[in-house]
Amino acid sequence: MVAKQTKPLKDRLIDATVREIEKNGAENLSLRKIAADCGVTHATAYKYFENKQDLISVCRSRIAVRVHAYCKRAAHNAQEPYIAMCKAYLRYMVRYPHFHALLHMSPLAKQNEDPVIRAFPERQHAAQREMIRDFLRRCGIPEKERLPLIQMVSTLLNGLIAVLNSRTAVYEGSDITELVDVFVFNALKLRPKERPGA
Repeated sequence: MVAKQTKPLKDRLIDATVREIEKNGAENLSLRKIAADCGVTHATAYKYFENKQDLISVCRSRIAVRVHAYCKRAAHNAQEPYIAMCKAYLRYMVRYPHFHALLHMSPLAKQNEDPVIRAFPERQHAAQREMIRDFLRRCGIPEKERLPLIQMVSTLLNGLIAVLNSRTAVYEGSDITELVDVFVFNALKLRPKERPGA
């Protein structure tokens, strides 16, 4: 007797697609294979998704939510939550290079806003902005210089991940997140003062 499927087909298709992206990337994704993995025809998949790009877009959001949850756990109770989030982000994206490629580098991923930021509920946007604002304030960065600096941190971090994932450079240390200190925070001379009362 076959066990009854507990998840709706749409969710199973999304889960199968995320697994396939994790293994092989999005560029070679086959909707026919995804459907077969779920025990349906590819025509059935089109009842839920307009096309492959639509399915990938939904998967991008799911992946972004996973990344956010991972980074948020790392930042929880960290002495410097912003640094902890950046280090967790590097660790996750090096572990899952196809996710990084999909979210930031793939032509399938072109959009105006960072998908990881888009995944945050609005109240978490505000909490994250305040965490970053506090960090930069304690680093002595004037208000008008903060947005370009945040963009620079993001660019350096994603560039570092791209270099590591392409194997253009190989890190042989014990903790890959040390690179975040060296190539991002130390390079930009971001050294926060302790919080009052800490």
